[in-house]
Amino acid sequence: MTVPGFAADRPVYLDGAVPLDGLFNALMEVASEVWVLRDRFAVLEELLDERGEITREDLELHRPGPELRERLAADRARFLERLMESVAAR
Repeated sequence: MTVPGFAADRPVYLDGAVPLDGLFNALMEVASEVWVLRDRFAVLEELLDERGEITREDLELHRPGPELRERLAADRARFLERLMESVAAR
């Protein structure tokens, strides 16, 4: 899908009139929330694989093991790298 007035390969949405610090702060807030959800889903999936069924308390009290912690750390680093590459792209 293309949006009229924007190049499909490198769209430009802002003309500089928008305060970018505020926009960047909003982006980081959304990214933080997305990461919390991804992290929580990973724990949920791990518990479901282990137990087949869980309660909310199980989810709240579970502490991921070293393997999941390492995977999440690597996933988080890739997520932030992609995010920052998008911010820095010109």
